[in-house]
Amino acid sequence: MDFDYGLLHGVEKPGRYLNRELNAVYKELGDNVLHMALAFPDLYELGMSNYGFLLLYQLINRNKEFFCERVFAPAADFSANLKARNKSLFSLESSTPLKEFDLLGFSISYEMAYTNVLLMMELAEIPWAAADRGDEFPLVIAGGPSMVNPEPVAPLFDAILVGDGEEAVVEIAAQVLTAKKKNLSKADLLLRLAKIEGVYIPSFFQMGSRGVVSLKALRDDYRSVRRRVVKDLAKLPLPTTPPVPLIQAVHDRLALEISRGCSRGCRFCQAGMIYRPVREQPPEKLFAGAVSGAEATGMEELSLLSLSVGDYSQLLDLVLGMRRSCSGLDLSLPSVRAGVLNDELLEALKRSRQGGFTIAPEAGSQRLRDIINKGLSEDEILDTIESLFSQGWDLIKLYFMIGLPGETDADVTGIVELCGRALARSKSKRQRLNVSVSTFVPKPHTPFQWEEQISLEETLRRQEIIRQGLKKIASGRRLNFKWHDSRLSLLEGIFSRGDRSLWPVLMKARSLGCSFDAWSDHFNYKLWQQAFSEEGFDLESLVSQKFLPGTPLPWGHIDCLVSEEFLDRERKKAFKQETTKDCRLDDCQGCGVCRPSQGLVNVAAKAPILEDLSVAAAIKPQTVAKELVLADGQRREWRYQLSFSRGRRLSYLSHLENVAVIIRGLRRLKIPLAFSQGFHPHPKVSFVHALPVGLASQHEVMEFRTLESVDLEQLRKGWPQALPSDLEFIDSFQLGTRVAAIDRRLLGCVYQVRVEDDESSEWRALLPEIELVAAQVIAGRKPLVLQRIRKGKPQEVDLAPHLKVVEFNEDGDLIITVGVLDGRNPNIFDILARLAGLDKRPEAGIVITKLKSLMASHPKGTSCGA
Repeated sequence: MDFDYGLLHGVEKPGRYLNRELNAVYKELGDNVLHMALAFPDLYELGMSNYGFLLLYQLINRNKEFFCERVFAPAADFSANLKARNKSLFSLESSTPLKEFDLLGFSISYEMAYTNVLLMMELAEIPWAAADRGDEFPLVIAGGPSMVNPEPVAPLFDAILVGDGEEAVVEIAAQVLTAKKKNLSKADLLLRLAKIEGVYIPSFFQMGSRGVVSLKALRDDYRSVRRRVVKDLAKLPLPTTPPVPLIQAVHDRLALEISRGCSRGCRFCQAGMIYRPVREQPPEKLFAGAVSGAEATGMEELSLLSLSVGDYSQLLDLVLGMRRSCSGLDLSLPSVRAGVLNDELLEALKRSRQGGFTIAPEAGSQRLRDIINKGLSEDEILDTIESLFSQGWDLIKLYFMIGLPGETDADVTGIVELCGRALARSKSKRQRLNVSVSTFVPKPHTPFQWEEQISLEETLRRQEIIRQGLKKIASGRRLNFKWHDSRLSLLEGIFSRGDRSLWPVLMKARSLGCSFDAWSDHFNYKLWQQAFSEEGFDLESLVSQKFLPGTPLPWGHIDCLVSEEFLDRERKKAFKQETTKDCRLDDCQGCGVCRPSQGLVNVAAKAPILEDLSVAAAIKPQTVAKELVLADGQRREWRYQLSFSRGRRLSYLSHLENVAVIIRGLRRLKIPLAFSQGFHPHPKVSFVHALPVGLASQHEVMEFRTLESVDLEQLRKGWPQALPSDLEFIDSFQLGTRVAAIDRRLLGCVYQVRVEDDESSEWRALLPEIELVAAQVIAGRKPLVLQRIRKGKPQEVDLAPHLKVVEFNEDGDLIITVGVLDGRNPNIFDILARLAGLDKRPEAGIVITKLKSLMASHPKGTSCGA
């Protein structure tokens, strides 16, 4: 379906809703093709940062019988436009309404995204409850970490995947396609899906009037659901061709998962329990994946993902190998466990652009760290921080929790004291700490799943102890305190351990307007209080409830493979302040996950031997351009000018967003760009004109500098594969060394104003009037002044001298030529608004296109045209 550009009018970030990103997948539909929408219930820039979401997108689309598209939760401005134009929510790739898909799958990482799922269903005109959806609607499924207790949203979904998705989602899609071909009913399809390991069918269970205690299976052959586990990560292809975002994603980098699972046994950590056993990707495969991923995306940074990166059995070998195979990529790691970093590893890591480094002590005292089985001593924490400061890191992020079981005020004060000792290890006043404190939320399938969560009032009291304590140590510039909204933690705690009785609360909250609850500027706690109250619940009593071991739990029918006996044993050890060793480095601790006969085992179950680094040494170093220094000490650089066009779709990107897209395209083309000097080097790329949002262009001009001579014919041939289709190559040529900067050679611009196809548009009558006004301005008989506010002060800009020619062409379009004077190139939207007598820039009814950049003549070398 054609995209309705009217939906972008007044939208803050139009780039969230544009399609045709590089590496996005497009296929022809048919009766023998499954049409699936993969939905992420948050904004585009978050979803495009989610590794699992992008992994499944690529994996599903490798099958020629499946066409998987993406859809994200739209922001309020776009949602309002959908409703105003009577449009239902549609997919990104083909603009197909979600209600027309065969399968709609939600990836849910966090309980506070539940209202966004309802928002998306509402905008898609799909009934919320599975019981209210007939066979004419798509099958609606969900997966993700929060689905290890899906009960609060169980009535919403037809099926839920518990566990790893790479294999199961393909099996689910195959069954849905079979049902489509055979015209099976949804009831028949659900029976087929129930046979897939890891698939939970909520309608096969029923909750009675007494709540979770009476949750019962309706089928004797389907009484529990076992978590799905991918046994061998090495057999799965790496996701090296993700769609490249058109706007900056939250984590704007290439990501590779180096391992899955953690055996450390932190008793608060749900991920550490539900992703067991530990499995690793071989380093050779990761090297190849990094190279191909960088070539496919043009990303500047590579992130190595794992629950516990420091426990990867060949970490130093991996980091050094990445340095050799992808020397042009900055390398980043997520939170790294203190105590595993040595000087050699830090030396290898610091060759990248240095941002912050994250360490998670979790608790402020050794007693409490033993209770939660963190396995870290204070000396290890402080020694690691000192090493980081010594190696040149200026920012270290420390993560703590308050409200952990057994915590006292002395433990809370211990957070302050530990931060003070950590800051004392700094080597200069430039070095600083970010201290982030969240509230402990008891999570299902952990040893603390039965424990009480502290109240809202108590959370605020403990936060204040830390805030006041840190203020006495250093200024906020050097010791920055951040805390998680205690009200969000309260709601998260309720839903993470809730049952189906909370489903009406969710529906009520959404009907009151709740959405994007994880965003502070959207979160409305009063609406949540109202929703709970109207459904007969007390918030404080819900969050403070304490479960008893041995009694039924809302998630009791979900088997995450870690036995309840092990969890209870760990809970009892916690309150004795007894620790449990890592089973990869010690004896089996009896969690119940490892089942060798079924292929479920920890990789590297014993302590890894001293690395010989043979894998890294065998990697052929990547060839990089070398700087040539001239006799006068200046660096030799080559200058090139390139012309291209920008179509209407990409006109809705900002100038900086367009620049980022083009730079990544040049990286994909392996252009050896020259960079500026200093602490924050940037590629030497400049543009003749910073195009305003909404302005398409048939002729844009840019200049770039390189460290080596560029084959312009190869650049021309490779351009269509390296950049989005809306950016078309025109020509390129080498510039002489003495040619003026590109912005100084711009003489003017020619624009076309075309009325949209809507015949009732008022612009058809307005354009002739604009031509008459423009003629008076050009003749000097009428002023053309723009009034604006800059830095809080009113400012007047005389636009009249810039207006050169305004006339109609033979097609009835208005052609406007604007001149550049003293380096000033006014915005065409401002000129048109003033000519039309409008108070703001025109949005609907017309399309403005830049036809030509009028450039001064200049000497040039070799050239290449399209």
